[in-house]
Amino acid sequence: MTEQPDRQSKNTWIRLSQNELERVLQLHGRFLAGQNNGRRALLKFHDLNGLDIRQRDLRQADLTGCLLKQAWLTKANLSMAILFGADLRVANLLGANLSRADLRGACLRGADLTDANMVNADMRQASLMRYGTKDGMTTVTTEKTSAELSAVVAHRADLSGALMSGIMLLNADLTDAVLRGADLKHADMRNSVLTGALLEGVDLSDADLSGSTLTGAVLRDVKLTNAKFDGADLRGAILDTSARSADSIRTAISTQPPVKPEQVKAVLDAHALWVASSSHEGARAELSDLDLSGLSLHAANLAASVMERSALRIADLSEAALAMALMSYADLSGANLAKADLRGVNLLRASLIEANLAGADLGPVDRVGSDQQHRYPANLEGAKLIRASLPGAVLRGARLTMPDSSDPDLRNADLRGADLRQANLKGAQLEGANLTDAQLDAVRGYTA
Repeated sequence: MTEQPDRQSKNTWIRLSQNELERVLQLHGRFLAGQNNGRRALLKFHDLNGLDIRQRDLRQADLTGCLLKQAWLTKANLSMAILFGADLRVANLLGANLSRADLRGACLRGADLTDANMVNADMRQASLMRYGTKDGMTTVTTEKTSAELSAVVAHRADLSGALMSGIMLLNADLTDAVLRGADLKHADMRNSVLTGALLEGVDLSDADLSGSTLTGAVLRDVKLTNAKFDGADLRGAILDTSARSADSIRTAISTQPPVKPEQVKAVLDAHALWVASSSHEGARAELSDLDLSGLSLHAANLAASVMERSALRIADLSEAALAMALMSYADLSGANLAKADLRGVNLLRASLIEANLAGADLGPVDRVGSDQQHRYPANLEGAKLIRASLPGAVLRGARLTMPDSSDPDLRNADLRGADLRQANLKGAQLEGANLTDAQLDAVRGYTA
């Protein structure tokens, strides 16, 4: 139980000016460095609304009940800080470090948490004891307050291991966020965007994700007991066998039942005619939102086909013609794409986890259009290439800005001109790969 007086009614928050805060931060810096005359920042129930705290070090600071509305906390270090019951509405926390911070009962409604580090942060429900008076008598009331992150923008935020049971996450944008092992029991996540989010090992028991968008999200080893997915969009989501068979997702929008090989053959025949006749005959292959998992499409002609959000798990697409194909959010986990022609393909946020792309051509398509001046590079932005095999693959000019591509095999790959900004190549095998030092400097997480 944590005691917290009813500060708002008594108006007892202590307002600090920017200069006064600077003095506190200087002393706190000395405290962290173990220097003489240092003093830990004890800012319980202080009013810091709108102040500039960008890139400042507030590790272990006590900000219990602090007012930080619209405060500038960009890249601030708040690791292990106490923000119990703090008001962080519409605060700018872009790139901030909130790892292991105590955010129980805090309000972050509308805050910008883009690229924030919130690993193992505690955002559980808080028990508050409030004191007041009634008829001349002191009264004590106890209330439970959940942390609130409604309407936050948390693109690429790392919430691994975060304690978020009972949290309010209504209308939040968690695009490409990492939530490995997070506790989201009883969380209210209605109408939130979790596009491309990594939800491995997450506990979603009794959570409400109705109306949420999970296109391209990874749900593996998740607990879904009594979870609600009414109207949630799971097309293109990567689900393991357990998640796919869970009763709780039956009311979600998902890919259609598995397609039979004979059904696909008719589509391929019409598409081949469409390609050969320069689109004058036949019909372009439209295979979006279908479950094509396990099908043999070896050497199939699917150039310029549309397979967005399709499930192609462990499908055989070796030596297939897939140039200029639209495959955004497709689930190609474990698929065989060896020696496939993937020039100019769009694999935006597709899952290529443990896929085989040995010798595949993911280079650009040149001299496109009536003036023969356009170039279309392969787009793998946001694609998941975890443990993918790409030895000898051609990736010239490819867009490889990826949130999670750890442990890929890129030996002898041609990466000339590839855009690797913010790519995560932790554990990558790059022996013999053709890339520059400048490209490696742009990579996130790679160590030689």
